[in-house]
Amino acid sequence: MVKLYSISSGIQKVLSFQAALKSTARFPNFRAISSASTTHPDINRITSYWFGGDDLRKKWFNGGPQVDSEIRANFGDLVEKAQQPQGSLALIVLLDQFPRNIFRGSPLSYSSDAMALKVASTAVAKGFDRNVTHLQQPIFYLPFFHDENMVSQVAAASLNDGLLSRCAPGSRDAEYVETSRGFFRSHSDCILRFGRFPSRNEALGRKSTAEEVEYLKEHPSGF
Repeated sequence: MVKLYSISSGIQKVLSFQAALKSTARFPNFRAISSASTTHPDINRITSYWFGGDDLRKKWFNGGPQVDSEIRANFGDLVEKAQQPQGSLALIVLLDQFPRNIFRGSPLSYSSDAMALKVASTAVAKGFDRNVTHLQQPIFYLPFFHDENMVSQVAAASLNDGLLSRCAPGSRDAEYVETSRGFFRSHSDCILRFGRFPSRNEALGRKSTAEEVEYLKEHPSGF
C-alpha cells in the first residue's frame, strides 16, 4: 500500500482523532471542523480514488504498475511537497501547533504530536531546517520539545543551540533564538523533574502528584 505524506492527508489524520472521543459537547468547533474537512479538494481526491471502484482489494494490494502510475500521476505532487523544506514546515505547523489552538484543553491538543515528531525527525535528518529562515527553523524543533522524553529534550536543545551559532551575533534573529532558549529550557527542566508535563494531566486524565500540584500553582500555563 502506498503511504502518502501530504499536508492534506495530515489534515485528515488530525481530524480522524475526533472519532475516538465519546462526547464532543465540550468542544463546539469539533463537528464544524469535521464537516469542513470533507470539502477539502485534496482530501476528496485521495479518498475518492482510494475507496472508489469495484475491486478495492486488487487496487490496494495487487494494483501493479497501472495503479502505481495512476497514483504517481495524480498524487505525486502532494508527496513531493511534503518532502521539501517548506512542505515539511507547513506539515509540522499543522500537526504540532494548530491542534493546540483548535482543541485547547482537550486531549486532541496532543493527539498528533507523535506524527509531528516523526515528520520533524525526518526533516532535520535531511537538513530541511537549514533551508528555511532563522525565524522558521525553531518550528522544526518544537515537536522535540513537546515530546515527554528526555532524549528528545536534549536533541531539541542541541538543535536550538546550533541555530543560535548560525545567527549573526547581535542580530534580531540571534536575539529571538536566545530569548527562546529560556522557554525551551523550562520544557527540559520539567521533563527532567517529572518525566512528563503536569499541565497535560487534567486533559489526559492523569492524576497529578502532590509535587506536580504545587508546581502547577507556580506554572499554570504549562506546555
